[in-house]
Amino acid sequence: MSKVVTFGEILLRLSPPSYLRLTQATSFDLYYGCAEANVAASLAKFGIPVTFITSVPPNELGEASISMLRSFGVNPIVTTQGKRLGIYYFEQGASERPGKVVYDREDSSFSMLRKGMIDWESIFKDAEWFHWSGITPSLSLDLAELCEEALLVADKMGLTISADLNYRPTLWKYGKNANEVMPNLVKYCDLLLGGADETEKVLGIEYNENDTQEAIFASWMKTFPKLKNIVTTQRIQANASSNGISASFWDGKNMLQSQKYNVSHIIDRIGAGDAFMAGIIYGLLTYEEDYQTALEFAVAAACLKHSISGDINLATVKEVEALMHGFGGGRVSR
Repeated sequence: MSKVVTFGEILLRLSPPSYLRLTQATSFDLYYGCAEANVAASLAKFGIPVTFITSVPPNELGEASISMLRSFGVNPIVTTQGKRLGIYYFEQGASERPGKVVYDREDSSFSMLRKGMIDWESIFKDAEWFHWSGITPSLSLDLAELCEEALLVADKMGLTISADLNYRPTLWKYGKNANEVMPNLVKYCDLLLGGADETEKVLGIEYNENDTQEAIFASWMKTFPKLKNIVTTQRIQANASSNGISASFWDGKNMLQSQKYNVSHIIDRIGAGDAFMAGIIYGLLTYEEDYQTALEFAVAAACLKHSISGDINLATVKEVEALMHGFGGGRVSR
C-alpha cells in the first residue's frame, strides 16, 4: 500500500468540560493532536501506512503523545529534545458564541528543529505522498527553512505533495507575513486545501472579490504550475453548534461539488479540516482519478468528525462510506 509521510508539531490540548469558558475552568479534558498529526492518525485508521515526523521532550507528556499516535497505527519518527510539549487551550463555543483557541507553544521541542537534523531521503525512500501544512512555517523562520528542505527532497524523489494552507494569523509573529514565506513552499505542491480568502493573505495573489471560485483557483494554478488539484470546504449558515458543510474540487477544468450535510449538533469541530484532508488523500489513493468519489469520501469524513470529541477523527472507512451512501441520520448500527 502507498505510504504517506506527514510532518508537524503534536500538541497537548486542554479544553474546559461542558462548554465552560476558559475563565470559568477548574479542570480540563486532555487530548493530543494538531493538524498534521490528526491527518496521520486518521489515515492510519483508514488503513494507510503513515509515518509522522515530529519532536517531543523526553518526559511523560512527550511519551504519552507518541504512544497515542502509535495506538492508531502511526509510525512516528521522533527527535527527542528540549523540555516542553507545545500546548493549546480550546474553549468550545455554543450557539452564537464562537470557540476560542489560546496557544502556548513557544520554546517547545518542535520549535528547536533545524535544517540538517532530519534525514529526509531515508524517510521518503519508500513513500508515495508527503503532507505538510501552513502551521509549521508560521512558527519560525528556521521551521520554514526546514519545511523547504523537506519539500526539495520530496519533490526530487517524485512524491505527491499536498498542503493545507491552514492560515493562523496569530502564529505569524517572527517578522514575516504568510505571503512572504508560503509561495516559495506552495510551488512544490500537487494538491492544496484552501479558500479564496487565503489567495492574497497566504499566496500573495491579487484577486477581485467578485471573481468566481473557478477564476480564483485558475489563478492559483497559473502562479504555481505544479498544482494539479485544489480542494476547499464550505460552511453554510454556521454557528458554533450547527453547520451545513460541503466541499469543492477543482482539477483545472471542472469544479466538482459534493453533497451537503447538515450537522445539527456539533460535539467538537476541531480537526474537521484535517479529517477532510485525510479523506481526500485516502480518496485519491484509493479511487485514483474518480475525483467525485474522493471528494464525497472526504466531506463525509469531515462531517463525522464533528460528532467526535478530541482532535482526531475516529471514524472508520466503513462508517464514512456508509454516510456517503445515505446510511446516516442517527440510526443504531446492529
